[in-house]
Amino acid sequence: MRNRAGRAALLLTFGYAVTSFCYGQAGSSTQRSESLVVVSGAMDPKYLAQPDGREQLTYTCAVEYPAQEIVASISRELRKRHWKPLKEDFLNPGLSSSLVSGWASFQDSTTYPTEYVHQWMADWENPAHDVVRYDLEYRSPDDSTRDLRSLQVVALYIPARIVIEMKRATSPRP
Repeated sequence: MRNRAGRAALLLTFGYAVTSFCYGQAGSSTQRSESLVVVSGAMDPKYLAQPDGREQLTYTCAVEYPAQEIVASISRELRKRHWKPLKEDFLNPGLSSSLVSGWASFQDSTTYPTEYVHQWMADWENPAHDVVRYDLEYRSPDDSTRDLRSLQVVALYIPARIVIEMKRATSPRP
């Protein structure tokens, strides 16, 4: 299990990024970032775009934990498209990516009844310094991984200028 304080800060940042998409535009025919990978077997993909260039893709997959084939497929496609995996969270230097540390789990006390979240999260960067983040999650009533078969995938594409703003906003002030 990762450092809880670091995980909480990461979740707050990720939650902010996801909830800020609530006012986006649903699946239009506009050009989408090549970083948003829809894997084989994805169900109900939903696409949202913001006027500032941020994009979000969500879908579910019926696949057993730990979804190795999904992680491998996303990683393979991103590398083909010249995206480089980051070893650390782009907003939280020192917090290892799931590409390095693997799956993490934590208790989500904001749900009733309490749920356990099994999460895999990693960032990639392209030569233009845009970032894409993939968050893969399973949820269960207990900390066991034995019956996990419904995977939620959330991909966030963040243009370089927004990445700079986010880093500035989250960096410690002197």
